[in-house]
Amino acid sequence: MGQLFAALEYLHSKQISHRDIKPQNFMIYKPNDLSCIKMIDFGLSKDYSQGQVMHTLSGSPYYMAPEVFLQNYNSKIDIWSMGVVLYIMLSGKVPFPGRTEPEIIYNVIKGDFHFDYSAFNAISSECKDFIKKCLIREYEQRYSATEALADPWIQKHFQKQAPNHLKEGTIGENGVSQ
Repeated sequence: MGQLFAALEYLHSKQISHRDIKPQNFMIYKPNDLSCIKMIDFGLSKDYSQGQVMHTLSGSPYYMAPEVFLQNYNSKIDIWSMGVVLYIMLSGKVPFPGRTEPEIIYNVIKGDFHFDYSAFNAISSECKDFIKKCLIREYEQRYSATEALADPWIQKHFQKQAPNHLKEGTIGENGVSQ
């Protein structure tokens, strides 16, 4: 998660929002090596340098922030989606379930979720607190990528350093092969 939030911090510093954060859009750089996770599929990404507010309905409903459905949002939608991803990774459940797309959308907009699944019994309160800060319904109060990286739970488990393949010069800092 630290690597992915670092990628988001970089994207957001360049005023780009990914807008389609979901597990399918992450790749492991080398088989069986979690030291380098890549964020992929920038087909829905948006340069918002001309204005902080975006309006296009885009993404996958389970991972979309409530404000996307209102078509008035900023880059913090990526933080919401990362919170959903982490919740799913830890529990195997979606935080905002539904049997139909309208039911899913209703539950996302409502923004109520819980940690009542048995999988969360083994999860630290710091991690649950981190998820809560990513899934705050009011985006003004939601973490930014920089704030997420500074969270004690992330700091405890993530050291921001260049993976070995960056040090060797085979991949540039922007993730492009050189």
